[in-house]
Amino acid sequence: TRVQLAKAQMAEFKALEDFEQIATPSQWNIHVLLKPKMKVWSTKNKNHRTVLKRIEYDLPPKFISNIEFKFKIDESILSPDESQALYNQMSKMTKDFRTQAMALYMQSLGREHELLTNEIKRIIDGFPNENDDGFDAEAGCAAFKQYHELR
Repeated sequence: TRVQLAKAQMAEFKALEDFEQIATPSQWNIHVLLKPKMKVWSTKNKNHRTVLKRIEYDLPPKFISNIEFKFKIDESILSPDESQALYNQMSKMTKDFRTQAMALYMQSLGREHELLTNEIKRIIDGFPNENDDGFDAEAGCAAFKQYHELR
């Protein structure tokens, strides 16, 4: 609901403010570097989930579903059974193509999502938590991890 969303956003904002107060300069720089990656990840994650639902409900995107392999057959020359067999083959080819295209599309989106997730995880795991230049980096690291979990 809207109230739950507002509470979650407020908690995230509060965690960001806490992180801003205690972050070291190097931690803040990493946060700034990570921010656009998180936005891209959010978009990729949404697209990935959407494609999973489309596969579940057998609703391919327009660029896949618009492809139709069909041509006209002169039914006055061929028998009705032969004509129907050819039309059935065309339908089967179209269905097979759509299935393969959807699988490839899902594979590419899944790989993009996986690579971005791993890159973000690597950056977070390597987040500096050792003191530098007289700053207490451990508190900043803990605040960042709390903020990141809320995102």
